[in-house]
Amino acid sequence: MRLLVLGGTQLLGSAVVRTALDSGWEVTTLTRGRHGTPPPPVDARFGDRTTAAGLDELGDDEWDVCIDTSGFVPTYVRLGAQRLAGRVGRYVFVSTVNVYPDWPEKPLGPDSPVSDCPPDAGPDDGDYGYLKSGCERAVLESFPDSTTINRSGLIFGPQDNIARVSWWVDRVAAGGEVLAPGRPDQPLALIDSRDMATWMLTAPPGAFNVNSRAGTQTFDSLLTTARDVTGSDARFTWVDDGVLRDAGVEPWTEMPLWLPEAGHAWDMGVAGAYETGLRIRPLAESLADVWEWVREHGLPTGEGAERATEQEKRLTRAREREILDNL
Repeated sequence: MRLLVLGGTQLLGSAVVRTALDSGWEVTTLTRGRHGTPPPPVDARFGDRTTAAGLDELGDDEWDVCIDTSGFVPTYVRLGAQRLAGRVGRYVFVSTVNVYPDWPEKPLGPDSPVSDCPPDAGPDDGDYGYLKSGCERAVLESFPDSTTINRSGLIFGPQDNIARVSWWVDRVAAGGEVLAPGRPDQPLALIDSRDMATWMLTAPPGAFNVNSRAGTQTFDSLLTTARDVTGSDARFTWVDDGVLRDAGVEPWTEMPLWLPEAGHAWDMGVAGAYETGLRIRPLAESLADVWEWVREHGLPTGEGAERATEQEKRLTRAREREILDNL
């Protein structure tokens, strides 16, 4: 099988490349070359997918599957999809649950409404989720019967370039008293990039919410599993949401994964993905691999990290200690 990956060097893209190679696929990537080079024997091509000249690097080759991990702007996604029409058997587009305007206020089901962004929208025509919905439409124009839309939840794993889950693993590994936000039973729903990659290689056409099942993970299971796999002496002090708000802690960015008014953020209908082959590995396996990666590479920071401003806002140990001392 021949696979084209648009992207291929960051968290999800690299997982797709490694998974496909391990399964015996022939892999081609198109990247800008800003985040390293895919491993051999990948046919690594370099070009800006937002331009016709960049897409020329794909030549006239054909592939069984294209997995698009890097599309964010409809007009650019449309340009690439039109160029690949008739040359790709199935197009997998990595979208997001942010395409649902009711998320996270309402639970997501198969009939939940999606934002109505046009397929020719530009980078300044809306926010992230709105533009992703336009990207979906851009792909469907060229691949009306052979598009798989992956409306992904929160992805983590080795080579995490945003460092939300890995930030927690690193903090727990340092041991001592750890400020744990809100309630131990607060639901989470996270998906290992490698599990998502495996599913995408063989998923059928259609639109799917792709994540772990709601209720199978909690904040407590995340932290205690991180303690187990790192062998730390961490002990958790659970601090009420109101206390953290009063202290001015910024949800999600300063304290990753903490959503004090989460609503149904982690409640998304994923039955379709499971029925078509999605499998989630044990959390301990994922976190052990994350910890191995962090020990070898550290956490991304500053300009080298995706969403660098978010990285720079992470809760410092000094601020954590100040909040705990004031309880």
